[in-house]
Amino acid sequence: MRESCKESKTSTTRLSSCKLDLGLVVDTTQSIKQKNINELKTVLKNLVQQFDISNDGAHIALETFGDKSVIHNLFDEPKFFEKNSLTNLIDEKIDKLTKPTRLDLALEKADLELFTRENGDRHGVRSVMVLFTDGRSHPTETEKKKYKEHLRSIKSKGVRVVVLAIGPDAQKPSYQKVLKELGGENVLSAHDYGSLVGALSDVVSIICPPNPCEAQGMDLAFAIDRTRSVGIDDYKLVKGFLLQLTDALTIGPEETHTGLIVFAKQAHVISTFADSGFYDKENLYHLIYNLSGEKGSFGLRLFIDRALKKANEELFTDRGGDRPEFPNVLILLSAGKTNPESKSFSATIPLLQKKGVKIITIGVGNYEEFEGQLEEIAGEDVYTVNSFKQLSDLFAGILEATCSQPQVNRRLFKLRRDWHRNILT
Repeated sequence: MRESCKESKTSTTRLSSCKLDLGLVVDTTQSIKQKNINELKTVLKNLVQQFDISNDGAHIALETFGDKSVIHNLFDEPKFFEKNSLTNLIDEKIDKLTKPTRLDLALEKADLELFTRENGDRHGVRSVMVLFTDGRSHPTETEKKKYKEHLRSIKSKGVRVVVLAIGPDAQKPSYQKVLKELGGENVLSAHDYGSLVGALSDVVSIICPPNPCEAQGMDLAFAIDRTRSVGIDDYKLVKGFLLQLTDALTIGPEETHTGLIVFAKQAHVISTFADSGFYDKENLYHLIYNLSGEKGSFGLRLFIDRALKKANEELFTDRGGDRPEFPNVLILLSAGKTNPESKSFSATIPLLQKKGVKIITIGVGNYEEFEGQLEEIAGEDVYTVNSFKQLSDLFAGILEATCSQPQVNRRLFKLRRDWHRNILT
């Protein structure tokens, strides 16, 4: 859990272009204590001030919870496309304190009513939920199962979860376990409500970090393991992680194009760089979110070599829409070791490298089981986590690695290409 008690030095200039749907989910139970309400309101109102709130900019919704959960405004309500209305709402609704702490109801409400298209959550726009809590929670086993299901559903939509844990109770091992399940590495702590403002800059930097991919185009391919070692529930988390990444990219005809491969025994191309329908972020969102994840769609054996071969022969080609004036990147996610009958990676990797493809690998599970294999594919660009629940922890690192490819001078490239075409004709 990160410690945050520094003076806030947030750059509102940088954040003014951060377009997102931000859900503030705020614990209003009696353990907060009435004397701390003003400090809580202050940090919430200061947080609102950090974003360019407008019809086409940031949208913010407020949910509070105690013995029940209440959503006070939705993302698509025009009245709250400006800051004064939001700060007035916070003053009005952060008031009465109740008990007990029903975290399960808060997550259920956020899942079924807040982060939904019907209530204004914009597909293709980054979505973030920030939970403010003192950490106290006493769920029954039934409630635990329920909130875990809704948490998985929230993350499967590409919503990043950030937790601000306040006070000494949040440091207790039993509460930390719950908070880590929610936010992973995105759990920040404040000693008390008086130090909340000092944590604000860290909260904001996680909500909307400096984007290395901003105003940068590339041809980016994803190759995703769809074997039974992933399974139905974890496959939803994989799709949610892809949505987090693509929501942070500049997708468009003259910006980033994406391609998608799923693989088990066989590799299947779902989309190529040439598929112009997915030059639109909302369409790309729907493609990823609706990827088949039914029981019968998962294979038994894993052949990574075939995924690499597909990427080389059907994506990073003229026919596949590969643009020589843009950087090439392949992100491959695997939950196990390739089948012993797989062909050597040396048959394909040099071909991809010759095309300038940067390969990034993500391994999920016991790393010792496939240590060395991912390095053979991607060199130093290897990222690992123990479980699919931790994929979101890789968000910033993967984004930075993806966008570290040198940019080609596209204007100069096009001039040279047109000159050669004129010579040939």
